[in-house]
Amino acid sequence: MRPNISILVGSGFSIPEGIPGVRELNKRLSKIGESEILIHTDQRAMFLNGREDPNRHSGWDNRIFLQEFLEFYSAEVLKPSEEFHYKAFYDFYSGYLTNKENKEAIEGFYKRFNDKHFKGSDNHRDCYNRVSDFNRSFNQLLASQLHKTKYFEDISTLYYPPYDPFIGFLRELLKTSDIKFHTLNHDLFFDWLGQHHSDLWQYYADGYQLEGSPFYGTVSYDFNDGTERKVHKTYYVKLEHFVDKFDKSLALYKLHGSVFNTIIYTPQPDQQRVRLKSNYAVSGFLMEIKDPVTSELKFENLWDEVAPDFLSGTTNKTRFYTGDPYYEILFKHFENNLSTSELLIVIGYGFQDSGVNEYLENNFLLRGKHMVVIDPCKPKTELIEKYKATYIPKGVTQMTYQEYLERVPIELKP
Repeated sequence: MRPNISILVGSGFSIPEGIPGVRELNKRLSKIGESEILIHTDQRAMFLNGREDPNRHSGWDNRIFLQEFLEFYSAEVLKPSEEFHYKAFYDFYSGYLTNKENKEAIEGFYKRFNDKHFKGSDNHRDCYNRVSDFNRSFNQLLASQLHKTKYFEDISTLYYPPYDPFIGFLRELLKTSDIKFHTLNHDLFFDWLGQHHSDLWQYYADGYQLEGSPFYGTVSYDFNDGTERKVHKTYYVKLEHFVDKFDKSLALYKLHGSVFNTIIYTPQPDQQRVRLKSNYAVSGFLMEIKDPVTSELKFENLWDEVAPDFLSGTTNKTRFYTGDPYYEILFKHFENNLSTSELLIVIGYGFQDSGVNEYLENNFLLRGKHMVVIDPCKPKTELIEKYKATYIPKGVTQMTYQEYLERVPIELKP
């Protein structure tokens, strides 16, 4: 049997790729003017980025609430010495949605918002629903900062500087070991590398499968037929669905979800909550089912949760580790992978997630196994010294291929 090697990466892994880190996200999300964004009638929010919104009246109240709720938090909740942190902010308002935490402050703001914009009587949305709408839009705006259009292009790549030394290191590991690659990031960078890099794609699995999927997305497209006339087409694309299949040598586990994971609900009476991997320009979702009367196949429109499925916050997210069936599966894999691995490589993770740290300690470090931490800034955690981990003060792209081979102990017994 081939030995297992576990890898755990955080935001520092994707920063050299141009994916914004926490500091950049805090700056972008701390203040959002209503004129900067669009909220579609289908409840999808996005930054305009200089484009025009042809229907500014639609969704104006949601845009204004989003702007003023952020202003309220910065002006009245944060202390003068505190700076905005989007994860702490998420804990603040999501606590209200789950168990009415911060009720007095949030409902006080809601009342003032109503008095200002609706003369005290908002007949459309109560406080809970306003904050719920905000949460959906805020997550969509956050998600928009964490992906690039190229990740949806059907292309392959052989060279990808400055990550080539790391990719070469993975290729070397795969000769003798199975890699359990765990990420806390929501972005699509490693998903894209795993599926499209010519040295990795044949080893890659992420728990999702296209073959046999009954789920489809609707794509609308306008193209020019070579004349003055534009042709409008609407067609369906099959979508990958989660089947818990990690059956290859390079298995990716996105422990905190993904900006393009979507939750849909299958039709009654056997309704199920299913995770799909969305695709470029997909809007409505459908399921191919057998008609109970005629036994013929047909498409059934599905309801989806609109907001991308990922975990955020500092403490709130940990309740999903054992409280949501999907994340329970992923964290059970995390636990098993750690316990069966002889080496753990941590890259760009600051050890700020107490829940994740507990998994590391209980299922790996306490068993006397070796951890290597690669990060240009030494994480503030006692785990490195306590368990005599190897600390390498470099970033993922700052190490040469030879340094990976020399400084990371990969001589493992099968």
